[in-house]
Amino acid sequence: MAWKDECCRKCFTFIWKLENASYCWQKIGERIESPSFILDSIEETKWKLRLYPRGQDWSNEIGFYLVREADSKGADNIEIEYDLSFLAQDGTSLESRSPMIRNFFRKYGFGFNSFATREDVFGARRSAFLRDDTLTARCRIWKTNGEIPKEVQCFARTRIGVEKTSFLYSIKNFSSIQSVDKYVYRIKSLKNNAYLICMTLILPGGLNSEETISFDITPRDPNIKLTTFQLSALDASRNATECFRDEFWFDERIGTKRFALLRTKRMLMEEKNVYLPGDVLTLQCECAISFGIALQEIERISYDNAPVQHREPDSYCLETANLLFESKSVLNENLKSMLDDCTLFDINLRTTNRTYPAHKCILSARSPVFKAMFSNNMKEKISEYVDIEDFDDDTISLMLQYIYTAEVKELEWETALHLYQASDMYEILTLRNVCSFYLKVNLCPSNACETLVLANLHEDDDLKSYVQDFILRDTENIMNSEEWEHLMKFNPNVCSFYLKANLCPHNACETLVLADMHKDDNLKSYVQDYILRDTESIVNSEEWKNLMKFNPNLAMDTLKLKITEQIRL
Repeated sequence: MAWKDECCRKCFTFIWKLENASYCWQKIGERIESPSFILDSIEETKWKLRLYPRGQDWSNEIGFYLVREADSKGADNIEIEYDLSFLAQDGTSLESRSPMIRNFFRKYGFGFNSFATREDVFGARRSAFLRDDTLTARCRIWKTNGEIPKEVQCFARTRIGVEKTSFLYSIKNFSSIQSVDKYVYRIKSLKNNAYLICMTLILPGGLNSEETISFDITPRDPNIKLTTFQLSALDASRNATECFRDEFWFDERIGTKRFALLRTKRMLMEEKNVYLPGDVLTLQCECAISFGIALQEIERISYDNAPVQHREPDSYCLETANLLFESKSVLNENLKSMLDDCTLFDINLRTTNRTYPAHKCILSARSPVFKAMFSNNMKEKISEYVDIEDFDDDTISLMLQYIYTAEVKELEWETALHLYQASDMYEILTLRNVCSFYLKVNLCPSNACETLVLANLHEDDDLKSYVQDFILRDTENIMNSEEWEHLMKFNPNVCSFYLKANLCPHNACETLVLADMHKDDNLKSYVQDYILRDTESIVNSEEWKNLMKFNPNLAMDTLKLKITEQIRL
């Protein structure tokens, strides 16, 4: 169909920005998907875009598809017309395919396994495709029977969490180093100082003039998906000579990767006056660490009934988005100035040490709790002050900053914990999500128990599930810690997920007693069901005999359930 015909027809446009696209961790045949979107005008069907960043079948081609979701509404078979494009920052099309008509069943998609080459997108034309390392993909959809009643533009964003660091790694007495010597560099997070990766010098069989210089890299954060390393040797004049550049994937099966420098010891020793001043080898290391998806959201949906045939089809949506972004930036600055200048304020938030002027209308718009205070017959409605005794000054200051600007400065662990609690208390859910994301990214064995208690206290099932998975992946380190011992002693209900996951005939009776002692009915019922499924091996065990001896009522209650079950059958 000619472009002129397409631009005169109303369509649904979905624009997806993939931020930090260079750090997609998917291997060949693995995919990353956009947030789901719904076409109300086409039987409320549900869709998503799917990319194969390193190719579906071979590594040099990027696959790009439109997929109908498995839980989509509508008829079993939906016919639509659609096209796919990669866009430049100004909205012009860099790579596209002509519109096609296809019949989509649920769970099925259509597209191209070689939509664009990686060499083009990530190499030769990177500056066009990946401005600010963001890939912009677009899908336009038309009805084949009739017309979509109005133009719809849906803007979505996926951000890959990345932390970058650079450092100097100095190896002293290089010429005499032995294979038994340990040289370990621990890469720490710039956000919370937690260990991310250990980098260990490996000298197999003793380092002589012929041997290669190898390193083992071991992740300490189970959320790490991909790392890129670039190592260069610094000469006496601090000029860098590249010795290694590559990327590594990490999964549960393979925890350590090994690589070798391009320069051997012999090569360095032959130029020791250049590369070994004072018998010290200095490596300049640049490392980027990908943690997977950090943000996935539909940013906004725009509806426009105005004619579209006179608009430039490829640039209109993004030009509009840029104008709206500028407008939002001005609004953001205006609101921030109201907070900073303390103008026209009509309420004060009062902590133990400070008073923060604010505006009831803005607080009410951002927080249902503040709205209730100022709308209902509460003392804050007529008072000039809201007394806040639960949080310190820094927390309230950061919360106000977010209320007025939707921004929060770089967080630290303790700050994020307090801000999470404050945002939950005042029901500022988007701020709570920001803090929750920070806690997830910076989760480590030493703070996992504390975070689990926090998530449980605030009934945050998403964060709670994430921490539970983290603990189960690093059981050995966490279960032997003082934090876990303290948690089991004073808050065992929170640990029930672990007890369920590790339940076996040898510990079933002990777990049943623990659940009964702490009145955890959910865990107790779970263990009783487990015992009923494996009655023979458990009832004949020493553990059961002890249960019958010291806690006969609990044992008999469990057996009664078995009898009741048999009668029912």
